[in-house]
Amino acid sequence: MIPTAIPSPCEEALRGLAAGQDDLRRCIETLTPMLFALARRLHLPEELREAAVGDALSDIRQHCGQWPRTQLPAQVWVLAVARRRFLSSSAA
Repeated sequence: MIPTAIPSPCEEALRGLAAGQDDLRRCIETLTPMLFALARRLHLPEELREAAVGDALSDIRQHCGQWPRTQLPAQVWVLAVARRRFLSSSAA
């Protein structure tokens, strides 16, 4: 018998959101610390971080149905979506 991988909290939250079975609260609780860490790492100005994280969560929610087709790990997909949002926020 081949052991199955245990899904990460990020994957569980994203799967639930994509399937329409989960509320946004779980995604917020799971993803927000990671998104703020990425915003800091990308040197996003502190006064823009909260709004940028909120915008990234909105993008994730809006586009989560596309994630399974990419075959990317959930965390990679989430960080890519957020990075795109953060870079556009810092350029504005």
